[in-house]
Amino acid sequence: MSWIPPVIKAWEKLSSASRVLTWVYSKPYKQVLENEIRLGRLCSTDVVLNIGCGAVPFTALYLATLTGARVYAVDIDPRAVALARKCVHNAGLGHRISVIRKNGTEPFDRPFSAAIVALQAEPKNRIMQVMKKTACSGARLIFRLPSPAYRDHYDNLLTDQTAAGVASQPMRTFDRSVLYLNAA
Repeated sequence: MSWIPPVIKAWEKLSSASRVLTWVYSKPYKQVLENEIRLGRLCSTDVVLNIGCGAVPFTALYLATLTGARVYAVDIDPRAVALARKCVHNAGLGHRISVIRKNGTEPFDRPFSAAIVALQAEPKNRIMQVMKKTACSGARLIFRLPSPAYRDHYDNLLTDQTAAGVASQPMRTFDRSVLYLNAA
C-alpha cells in the first residue's frame, strides 16, 4: 500500500479546519475543475455526483460555484464527511451541495447527469460498473487517472469502453481526466 493516499487524507482533515488552509489546498484544483467542466460540458442544469469528496470537498465547491450545478458529494470516511459538511456550510453552499456518507461502489439512489470520480476513489472498475447501471442515459462520467509515476500509488481504471474525451491536467499525481458517456 502506498503512503501517499493516507498522507493526503490526513492533510485534508487538517486543512478543513481553517478557511485559509482550505483555500491553499483547493487553489491548484480550480484549473482541474475548469478543464473538467469544459470536458464534460457541465452546466447549471446538471446534477453531479462527486465520488471521493474527502474532508475538503473542493470538487463540489468549485462545481457549485463555477457552474451552479447541484452536487452530491460522497465519501466512505465518516470523519471526512463530517468535515466536508462543515466546509460546505462555511462556504454557504448547502443549498447546492449535499455531502453523503456512502461507498462509491454502492448504487446511488438519486438521478444524476454527470459524475466526477476522485483520484483516490477505488476500486474504479467497480465504480464504473455501478455508475453505468444507475446513471441517466447519456450521463458524463469523468475519472481522474494517475500519472505514470503514481500508477503504483492509486487505483487505475481498466476498461474497454472508448473514452469520449480527455483533458490534460496540471497535477503531479494525475495527469488527465477521462470522459466516458453512459449508454445505458
